[in-house]
Amino acid sequence: MKSQIEKSNFGSKTWLEIRRSISHLIYPDHCLICELELLKDASAICSFCEAEMHFTHFEKYTEPTELDKLFWGRIKITGTFALLFFEKGKSTQKILHALKYKSNPVVGVEFGEEIAKRIKSMNQFNDLDALIPVPIHPKKAFIRGYNQSEQIAKGMANVLAIPVDTHFLKKQEHTESQTKRGRFDRWDNVADNFVLRKQFKKPKHIAIIDDVITTGATIEALVRSIHKNYPEIRVSIISLALTK
Repeated sequence: MKSQIEKSNFGSKTWLEIRRSISHLIYPDHCLICELELLKDASAICSFCEAEMHFTHFEKYTEPTELDKLFWGRIKITGTFALLFFEKGKSTQKILHALKYKSNPVVGVEFGEEIAKRIKSMNQFNDLDALIPVPIHPKKAFIRGYNQSEQIAKGMANVLAIPVDTHFLKKQEHTESQTKRGRFDRWDNVADNFVLRKQFKKPKHIAIIDDVITTGATIEALVRSIHKNYPEIRVSIISLALTK
């Protein structure tokens, strides 16, 4: 009886592997950066391109990081972290482009898991109650199909077992892209554009999750909205990338 079960399981497993192999041949995965075909069951980025990625290694810092300093004198932040440095023409730009404009939400989940693995050793994040993705307007979410920051948060939740709260904040207006705006214009574009939704369980320490931080204008607007209503809530900032 045992041998028959083992034989059946072996057969099912083999058939599953065959199906995956056929699927990979017909619809092969490609590296997000160099677009070369990936091996079956490989990650979204090949090992060669991964070696060229510019990680911040903020989890190893004992002194304030560039992201910490960005918000000095602007808003009160408990902790900050960014996984990658963003530079135009480099690998991080292609990753973000795939996440935001190529309908590839899995990229956000995968990098969210990597973020979570790195911040587990950082004391400033050990009492987080909730992960709050930077909200986007429903119109933009409909066009894109998802909120890229929410995908990053989902990946983090897979590792940290911290809930993702998409109801805490909402965006009031559909604003234009921040990409080509200067520091003042970025702030003017998002100021007073975020509100807290009513009837939620108030956390003590939250992390706002973003895809890329440049001037910090969006984050500043969010934190000001939170502290205007609930000054006792501690807020941390976690991003996939930080503009260098």
